[in-house]
Amino acid sequence: MTLPSDPVEALAEAAVALCFGQLPDAVVRASKRSILDAFGTTAAGSAAPGIAATLDLLRRWGGAAEATVAIHGGRLPAPHAVLANVAQCHALEIDDAHYPAIVHPTAPTLWAGLAAAEMLGGGVDGQALLAAVVAGIETMVRIALAAPRTIDNGYHTALYSGFGAAVTYGKLLGLDASTLVDALGITFAQAAASVQAGGDGALVKRLQPAFNAAAGIRAVELARAGVTGIRRVMEGRSGVGALFNHGPIDRAAVLDGLGTHFHAANLTTKLYPTSRCGHGPIEATLALVRQHDIRPKHVTGIRVAVQPSCFARESEPFEARPGTPQVKAQFGIDWCVAAAVLWREVFVTQMQEDAVTDPRVLALARRVRVERFDECLGATPYLPVRVAIATTAGEVHTQIIERLRGSPDWPLSWEELVMERLQRCLPYAAVPAPAGRAVALSRACAGLEEARDVRGLLHLAVFAGEG
Repeated sequence: MTLPSDPVEALAEAAVALCFGQLPDAVVRASKRSILDAFGTTAAGSAAPGIAATLDLLRRWGGAAEATVAIHGGRLPAPHAVLANVAQCHALEIDDAHYPAIVHPTAPTLWAGLAAAEMLGGGVDGQALLAAVVAGIETMVRIALAAPRTIDNGYHTALYSGFGAAVTYGKLLGLDASTLVDALGITFAQAAASVQAGGDGALVKRLQPAFNAAAGIRAVELARAGVTGIRRVMEGRSGVGALFNHGPIDRAAVLDGLGTHFHAANLTTKLYPTSRCGHGPIEATLALVRQHDIRPKHVTGIRVAVQPSCFARESEPFEARPGTPQVKAQFGIDWCVAAAVLWREVFVTQMQEDAVTDPRVLALARRVRVERFDECLGATPYLPVRVAIATTAGEVHTQIIERLRGSPDWPLSWEELVMERLQRCLPYAAVPAPAGRAVALSRACAGLEEARDVRGLLHLAVFAGEG
């Protein structure tokens, strides 16, 4: 008896067949922007809590020197290097994302692709890397879109990072479609991530996409060695649909436009190092305090209305519990709004531990009430939002946010992206960036399709031992 075809087979076949010449110019431009974004966010996240401890452990475990660790330097087995690099890239929740899939697809695909280039010892040019990254993004986004209830069911979409990493890595290593299906099946056998990590403020939140990306690398190598994987990944009795969506997948989300429509052209640049649920409230609050010159001493109360999904996940009052308050702040809407009032900026500086636990921001957070925006439900879990600030003058200032800067319908220019992702992010790196590195990275990303060997990008992404 022949088992019915699973949509994962179409994804694998499309990934293997994709070549640079099939990519529309808009997709190429968007992918280069995404790669530049990832280098900046990797630098910014390289000093985040939990990263040094993770790197120390990976180095102690040791193994073959196969792939480079960004920013810090040194080489580790490919799965370990990918884990380290994706963790750095995602640590501050500022790496680019796709909505409504609610995934961060560039971090796992880019760092998997660069690891593959090192495993091959060269021979991967810029066009091959771009095609492989797009194929990985496409796979990851389409699987997440096909299971839209994943997050509401308590599973974090970080678990789909392994599929993107496996496709990018496997494509560059020359896997045929059947072996790539095995690799995706082995990836699926390792997939796990929980929304609870953000709610608990646990540092493991920033490791969940990294764990899964590393699993994708291991899966490809196991498949190359002849280990077979789950074949009915999407629609099996215990496939993605049953386990994570708690129902059938949306087949159309996987198959419609496959090979001709590319989601890589529609990623969002995140301007604030918080959960996406915090972005609308931050943006609205910043607009109000700047327009009306509202100071913390003027605030008597703040009401924040958010979409039901965000309310369910991030409406609990912020508590500066011992341990890892940074992650709790990133997933606390009340804290994000209080920070916007106090500092009129929410970026990496405001995410340092002394800032997160500043008594002034904690006092403001206690004046914030988060509620459901039931009277204005949006097409996404994040927008619109409404912020109303009551002041000592007896006034109530209200702002509604319906779209965000950095979204596909309101993108940053290349020059703005360079400023936002390189000039703003690089100063926060764990290792000082060598002089001129921002300019060099910008030029390398802008001309990536002309690169003969993408390992040159890795040289630019390592700051240790230079300067």
